[in-house]
Amino acid sequence: MTPILYLGPEGTHSHEAALRHFGPDAPLTPCLSLYDAFERLCEPNARPRPVAVVPVENSSEGPVTQTLDQLATYPGVTITEGFSLPIRHHLLARPGLRKLAAVTRVYSHPQALGQCRASLRKLLPHAELLPESSTAAAARRAAAEPESAALASNAAARLNGLSVLARDLQDSDANVTRFFVLTASRRAARPAPRAGETRSLIHLVIGNRPGALLHALAPFDAAGVNLTFIQSRPLPGRPWEYGFFIEAVTDWRAPAAEAAWRLVLALSESGRRIGTYPVT
Repeated sequence: MTPILYLGPEGTHSHEAALRHFGPDAPLTPCLSLYDAFERLCEPNARPRPVAVVPVENSSEGPVTQTLDQLATYPGVTITEGFSLPIRHHLLARPGLRKLAAVTRVYSHPQALGQCRASLRKLLPHAELLPESSTAAAARRAAAEPESAALASNAAARLNGLSVLARDLQDSDANVTRFFVLTASRRAARPAPRAGETRSLIHLVIGNRPGALLHALAPFDAAGVNLTFIQSRPLPGRPWEYGFFIEAVTDWRAPAAEAAWRLVLALSESGRRIGTYPVT
């Protein structure tokens, strides 16, 4: 069976996303970090070839930059599917810690801390907010330290024997994270069509000159290709120069869209289509 990599340990929102998407019987494999997940995904001698479930964007905090940077670093990685998961963050602590005033430290993943910024400021104005590699790792930390709490899921509470001090601390009720399913296998089959849009993610490097991005993307406008996401990320070794991740609502089968892509490439320093995928 194909191993399914996710940001671990058990109890993270990435774990929940993998469970919901692939089912409880899938061979899920936790990774120490998103960097670890990409390294294992692209390990040339891995048999069978794994897939990975990674977060890419949150509706409150925006892009997961670690994921985008690794997509730029590993040109052999392809996106095969995209899906969304509502995210709920709860304040967890050891059963003996019952009063909010006793909490001096709150651990969580930086994205989770950002998604609960206003709620934490109101609820625990004097607590120190400390980043961890994942929400589940934060729960483990809170289980081992007095006067500490974690922002994490119900599953993380159950796995670490923690109590819930406060529920639903996300600042927005519409707090949703998008995930990608990735593969590094050249023989990966395209998933069967599902209800919803088909989108593509591309990465462009464009010359650093006035109007370069506007001119490079003009063919998409002329072809009526809707762009739903544009994010710049620094280019390694090239200070103050950037690559651009752009998501387009198209599967490139339309001749006009394919012709627009060729023009975009001609107007750019380099470009790559990272994947075409159904969005559910």
